[in-house]
Amino acid sequence: MGQPDIKEIETGLKDWDFVRNLPAAIGDYTLVPGSGINGQILNIAAYVHEASHCRLDLTYTKETFDYVPVKTVGLHTFRDVRFFCRDREHFADMMRKSLPDILASMDKKTVHTLPYEAKALHFEQWDYWRTLPAQVGDYELYITPDNPLPYINGSFIFLDYTDFKHGNQIYFSYNIFRDELFAEMRKNHLPLTTDAFDVLGNVPAEDKLQALQVHIEEKLMAALED
Repeated sequence: MGQPDIKEIETGLKDWDFVRNLPAAIGDYTLVPGSGINGQILNIAAYVHEASHCRLDLTYTKETFDYVPVKTVGLHTFRDVRFFCRDREHFADMMRKSLPDILASMDKKTVHTLPYEAKALHFEQWDYWRTLPAQVGDYELYITPDNPLPYINGSFIFLDYTDFKHGNQIYFSYNIFRDELFAEMRKNHLPLTTDAFDVLGNVPAEDKLQALQVHIEEKLMAALED
């Protein structure tokens, strides 16, 4: 038997006990109604914490016929692959059990650490980032190495300057699979690539952060102005 049409799923939301019984708030997050169908995505409901620029969307995707929670932390939006599920009621059961933990994992009060693979870089000894300004024009120093963001494809974002007003951003990641430090950018919310801050895998681990520091000192302010 084939999968139901996304419009049928949307129609059925009003009778779904899981949606009707979602708590109005979980911690600092407030429940907001789903925004409906946008392309191949049905937005079922969302939990929002505006002060920290975080939200969690509960979605159904027609592309893969999966229910999946989608995290947004700052301008970073990514699916939580642990909870992909094609069965509606199983997804509901997982969310009932896991929503508080998922939301807590996005909370900036929850302290995250870099993984074992980053140990050789000695992030804990890298104090240079503490000399960086908390604000540069419209840019806010949003993510710092003492509380990195576990991201996608083995990357951990450890430094992030974001201009939330205009959707501009530059952020720095460490990828555990490639053993590389690199930066990516957004301009008016559109992703941009750059190799200006790359520290590749052939650079010894103990030298990587110093090499990145040189790049930051030389190029960061110009990149933000641009």
